[in-house]
Order: sequence, then structure tokens, then C-alpha cells
Amino acid sequence: MEPKSKQDKEIQKIEKITGFLLPNKFKIIGLMLFIISIISMVSVSIYLEKIKYNDFLVRIAETGLVLGLLLISISKEKIEDELVLKLRLQSYNYAVIATVLVYLLLPFFNYAIVFSFSSAPKMEGNKDIPLLAMLLTFQIITLKSLKKAYNEK
Repeated sequence: MEPKSKQDKEIQKIEKITGFLLPNKFKIIGLMLFIISIISMVSVSIYLEKIKYNDFLVRIAETGLVLGLLLISISKEKIEDELVLKLRLQSYNYAVIATVLVYLLLPFFNYAIVFSFSSAPKMEGNKDIPLLAMLLTFQIITLKSLKKAYNEK
């Protein structure tokens, strides 16, 4: 056997990281966490509205909701083939694009609503811009690294 080249090792590292998926049974765990989190958010908002740690409890429930969705998202399908992998990649691509567009346009819609109903409208800063910039920068750097690794092969 030939020793693996540096590029082959890099490609294997990248594929190991980017190809990570949890077993299919984690979809059920993610769904349960998602449902429990929604019930918790509603319960805390209705029944524990006046307690001191209301915001903290809601934040825990929101985190559980996102973690549940993440578990569902990165769990394998029962039959995981190349088509499913391609569809998964395409869906992540569309999700990122939609998220960036929503987060960029949402402050303007909020401002329009506040402007309609307020005598002194104030546009608040969008705190998510650094996160979106980091997400897109990471995607661009990763794409360039993958292209470079595959072209050197």
C-alpha cells in the first residue's frame, strides 16, 4: 500500500468532520426535546409569569427547542444514500440563505410597524449581524479549503 499523501489526509479529516451524522434514533430524542421545550415555554409564560427567573426559564426552554431541532437535523435517515446527502446539503444551503435574508430584512419590517404606530420611532441595532458575518465567512473559508484540497488531489 502507498502511504497517503498530505492532501488525502486533509480530505479525510474534512470529510470526517463534515460528514458527521447521529444515528436515526436521535430524531425521536430531538422530537421529544422539541415538544417538551414548546410545552415548557408556554407553561412558563402562562403560569410562572411573575417569578424572578422567568426569563432564564424561557431561555432554557428556547435552548432546548433549538437543540431538539439540531438533533433532528443531524440525524441520519433510515436509508442514507447519496441522494439524501445531496438533498440534506441543498436544504442546509437554502436554510442559511433564508436565515440571512430574514435577519437582514426583519429590522426594517419592525421599524415600519413601529413607525406606523409610534410618534417617535427608533430603529434599534441588529445584534445578529456579527453572527451572520461569521457564518458566511466560515462558509466561504470552508468552501475554499475544500476546493483547494480536492484540486490538489
